[in-house]
Amino acid sequence: MSSFLREELGVAMSGVKWDVAGYKLWQSTRDDIVLFTPKQPRLARGENGRFQCAVSQFRQQVEDTYKITGGSAIFTITSAIEHDARAFEELKQQWLTEMNAQGPQPRVGNPRFIPLNVQKGEARVLINPRSGEPDQAHTDANIGTPGGTNSFLVNLTELGAQEWVQGIKQGRTVPAGVKMTYEYLRMMPDVGAEVRVYGRRAFRHLSTELKASARGIFYGGSASIDAAWENMSRDGTVEITFIGQLPPELEEIRRELVNTFAEQAREQLFSSLFEPAPDVEEAEAGDTGGLFGGTNFALKWRSETETTDLNLTLRFKGWTWLRASMDADLTSLFAELDETYVNEVNTEMSFPASVVVDSDQQLEHVAVSWSASEGKAPEAPVFGPQGGNEVYVVTSDAPNDVEISYNAKVNFVPSSWPVIETSGRRRIGDGGNQVVIKPASWVGRHMIYMFVRDGDEIRLAGIENDYLIVNVSYTGPHLFQPIKASARITPFEPVEFSYPLSPEGARGEAKFSAFGVIGSRLVRSPEVPINFDEEAVFILASSNDIQLVSQAAVVPETDGLAQGLLEAGARPVVGGDAAPATETGRRPRPGMNGDGRLSGTVVAVEYGIHGPALIIETAAGRRRVPIRSHELADAFDDRRKRVTVELDGDRYASEITVEL
Repeated sequence: MSSFLREELGVAMSGVKWDVAGYKLWQSTRDDIVLFTPKQPRLARGENGRFQCAVSQFRQQVEDTYKITGGSAIFTITSAIEHDARAFEELKQQWLTEMNAQGPQPRVGNPRFIPLNVQKGEARVLINPRSGEPDQAHTDANIGTPGGTNSFLVNLTELGAQEWVQGIKQGRTVPAGVKMTYEYLRMMPDVGAEVRVYGRRAFRHLSTELKASARGIFYGGSASIDAAWENMSRDGTVEITFIGQLPPELEEIRRELVNTFAEQAREQLFSSLFEPAPDVEEAEAGDTGGLFGGTNFALKWRSETETTDLNLTLRFKGWTWLRASMDADLTSLFAELDETYVNEVNTEMSFPASVVVDSDQQLEHVAVSWSASEGKAPEAPVFGPQGGNEVYVVTSDAPNDVEISYNAKVNFVPSSWPVIETSGRRRIGDGGNQVVIKPASWVGRHMIYMFVRDGDEIRLAGIENDYLIVNVSYTGPHLFQPIKASARITPFEPVEFSYPLSPEGARGEAKFSAFGVIGSRLVRSPEVPINFDEEAVFILASSNDIQLVSQAAVVPETDGLAQGLLEAGARPVVGGDAAPATETGRRPRPGMNGDGRLSGTVVAVEYGIHGPALIIETAAGRRRVPIRSHELADAFDDRRKRVTVELDGDRYASEITVEL
């Protein structure tokens, strides 16, 4: 199989999971494979074995002494297993021992262990604004497959510079943390859940089980919050009502599915209930002892009178990307660092300059040519598949006027992909000391899923031997010839299709088709385009034909299964009023996300005495959206259209995007 068309493994429908030795382990859809991911990220190491971390403390001469005026820190975290072959083999034996002790035993006595595939990862630094703030250009990155890296640049205040330097040199608390959220792939039946959190009862639970600060803030780490949520799920404070019927052969996994619903509800509702709490008590410059010793989160409710019941609806269908998270406090991340990772910079003449390269699963290496107009010799770092960062100290009498230039050549693993070149030139005063290279921005990706349909349902039993051959192609003005590949696809092993994007932004054309034997009959499909921004496309197979489902394909409106797959996009369909409150205290209506956006299908146009409105079918039901123009209403009066609607402050449609 080509390196840009890869079979993917996901978590089995049973959801069997083990928590052992700092890792989460899942049974995959294949009996002989167990998937793993660490519970916490770690500091990444470079090719030389040193941790990828540098903390700079800015000093300015005042009379006869130096005053600390601030600082910066750059560090890279990873979720990879950093063991050699022998150590990893010992770790696997430890896993097997603990898995067998916990039960149930793996389906195969000596399974292979493979990293869990994750995507859409987001990572952020949790830090009190009095200590500093993360630089946004360094946080806009996906985590990707475990083993990838995320780099952060944090601009520190006078207080923060003292805290971080003392934390490294003296082993004191570094009052900050990192939280990572990501999505992992799991096979799910066509079921769902209605979740209700009883606010007053939840507050009594959390205020009892979490810590309380002197200011009346209830806070705790993710482990204590997870334990409290599990207890609330058991006693009905978090009430979960099963939606749908399981086939008899799947009835035994009902309890595990309810646990999954509870976990997903916690992830969806987390930001509604909690906020980062890097400091639960005020700190003062020179004193970094503090109460805070980990990544804490504070309950937004301060009293029982502030509570409200929260409602959430979750629906699943086939392969679904579920949400999970991990976090770590910087005190533990920095535990092995010493003073060699600290730079003391006199800001009147010196400043740190950073080069950050994000990892990507298709990346082979990035060669960078970096230079400053004065104050530092040119550098030529080379970064491997895991990316990383480099920090240089530049010296000048006029730091803001120094100009940083760079040229980077990004080389990907597939030999048919072109080398991407990017360059830039910028003054330090305009932010030129921060160079960020994101190889993923030049890679297009789509997941292709295969299902065997039975009417408007996905058939989950008796399909072990069904498979097809999927063909993909991509053409673009930046390619000498089209990229083409074929791969085997089964209902239990989806395929990821990736390809190089044009550096100039010109869009190419991606297509897919399929053929094979289903029920002893040869079936095939015509080629269908894949839209550029489409993350998931589907192959629906039956003994009669193959149907390709994408935004560009012709899908009958009466085909409930195909329309449902397109709407969900291989993610849970979320409804209810559990989105975070807006600044005015109002909650987004069901079917909308928190920023005033609604997606669905226009099924009717209403012309009333108060003006026209669109009737939009969403995952949570039908919604009436008023619009200010009769001419705009007329444009939707001929046929159904899939739309995304932006709402203004008065809840009128301010912008409507039609999906062609």
